[in-house]
Amino acid sequence: MKKIFLSLCLVVAGLTQSQAYSVVAVQDSISTNTHWTCDKQYLLKGYVYVTAGATLTIDAGCIIKGDKPTKGALIVERGAKIMAMGTVTHPVVFTSNQAPGSRSYGDWGGIILCGKSPVNWSAGQAQVEGGPRSFYGGTDANDNSGEMHFVRIEFGGIAFSPNNEVNGLTFCGVGNGTQIDHIQVSYSGDDSYEYFGGTVNTKYLVAAYGWDDDYDTDNGYSGKNQFIVGLRDPYAADQSGSKGFESDSYLSGTISGLADTDHVSKCVFSNATIVGPIVNPGSTAYDANYVAGAHIRRGSAISIVNSVIAGWPCGVLVDESSTSYGSTIANIGNGILNFRNNIIAGTSNNSTPNPKDIVYVFNGARSLTPTTANSDTSGWASATGFAGPITFLYNSAFHNKVYGTVSALQLGNPFSSTNPVLTPNSTSPIVYGTKNFVSWGSTVDVYDPNLPINYDTTSPSTYNVPTVAPDFATTKANDAFFTRTNYVGAFGRTAAGNDNWMAGWCSFDPLNEPYDTICYTAPPVDSHLVVTNVATPASQVVKVFPNPAGESATVTVEVNHSGMVKVDILDLSGKVVKSIFNGPAAPGTQSYDFNTNDIANGMYIISVMSDGKHKIMRFSVTK
Repeated sequence: MKKIFLSLCLVVAGLTQSQAYSVVAVQDSISTNTHWTCDKQYLLKGYVYVTAGATLTIDAGCIIKGDKPTKGALIVERGAKIMAMGTVTHPVVFTSNQAPGSRSYGDWGGIILCGKSPVNWSAGQAQVEGGPRSFYGGTDANDNSGEMHFVRIEFGGIAFSPNNEVNGLTFCGVGNGTQIDHIQVSYSGDDSYEYFGGTVNTKYLVAAYGWDDDYDTDNGYSGKNQFIVGLRDPYAADQSGSKGFESDSYLSGTISGLADTDHVSKCVFSNATIVGPIVNPGSTAYDANYVAGAHIRRGSAISIVNSVIAGWPCGVLVDESSTSYGSTIANIGNGILNFRNNIIAGTSNNSTPNPKDIVYVFNGARSLTPTTANSDTSGWASATGFAGPITFLYNSAFHNKVYGTVSALQLGNPFSSTNPVLTPNSTSPIVYGTKNFVSWGSTVDVYDPNLPINYDTTSPSTYNVPTVAPDFATTKANDAFFTRTNYVGAFGRTAAGNDNWMAGWCSFDPLNEPYDTICYTAPPVDSHLVVTNVATPASQVVKVFPNPAGESATVTVEVNHSGMVKVDILDLSGKVVKSIFNGPAAPGTQSYDFNTNDIANGMYIISVMSDGKHKIMRFSVTK
């Protein structure tokens, strides 16, 4: 029987001793297939290019540092690939080379992926901002720049000058053949994530305490994104104005937006939780350069649905820039832009205009903040079918909801700087609902977060809708890419507990992480089980890493004491696609063989549970 070998970077061999590793300095170009193993650390010096035809493979637990004096950066050029394959317990970490306590924004240059997917530059391509030699753009929407899973990127991103910036993670014309999920960008010196056109899709992204925008989309970006988090430091914002989402379509050098709607930025974000700097809506204790949870301008047609925007000076800033940049409000009128089934909470009320849950600026006022005198909360200037921003926000067909405070959302602890908890409490409007039906006799608690949404009002036993419900049928999130949740925002809540997908692999205190080991191990969720692997027989031809399963594979579980063991295969949304074993197991090493003939090609997760303890790890199937 064929078996799969899923490398854990020799962690089982106990290679975690301090300073017992070599540091490999990397500079200039990587022009052949290269494998970075976690028994070393790697130092990026200056711009390091992975060139066309080459693949850079990075083991789980690998630590890569950016050199501060030379502003080290990693650029994956068109035709090249990166395979950064971390796990929950062993994420790949890109971080500063400075000592603990001395790291800061912009210590190094971040990661840039360049692809051949379409962009709306008039020339069909453009050179990367910030100084790299690389170009991006093309005609292949399905272009593949590789894979990144369970990766942390810390203290990267440099703003050299306005519109000349390197971000924490930059997607330049990246195609949808690229697989991106479970990425955390922390303390970026510019945007946490920026998308220059392209079609790349992403899931499970975290932007933590960046300097400028959390998610910046430009140049006709049309990808799909789900399970998105933004967190801010109240006293760290950029002079250009910091936002959760900033979205443009057209600017100087792109095709004209006067008549074009085919090359707009029509990306979709669903199930985002974007928390701003404002704990109390009457407070002024935050940097004055903070602007809005979402700033939609220059003809953008970004759609934000099933999401939460909380604690910002302005919830949504709709910006009707000069006509050469296209019409943002026309995109609302023609249905290209969706803002539906969202919550806005805790918007600032300490300045005029008030309220600022949604604000409109016009006549080329692209630099205006939501607190300037000529911001408008009522008139669109010209938008057929919409009387004004407030009417648009509260349109009953769009199912948006506004709360005066962030605390009304009952999130666990959204403003903690080192241990944020964004999962909702049991009576949060995200996961709780009451309904007053006269035919039922009274108001009753009707929502069970463990069950699907059900609008059947025949009886309390059938009706199951939270106070704020998502919509995956009539919004832009009706594509098969999106996981159908029964909650808005990035996190739900089940009877089993808080469903926090950031647990284990994310770090919210990277300033003080020692990073003085090899094969980096994230703080364990529990220590009861260790999932290990069976080596592939020498006769089987497989990739060294990642190791895709063909017809069959073996999972080996080390059990510390007698008890029940349950082993399942999950897809990336957490759905069980195959049960491998469920029964008693004795202490020691247990092996479970399974075939993959009934599993489609793709990336999956092995889930192992025993006595309520849980371990997971990633593997792939290729037949």
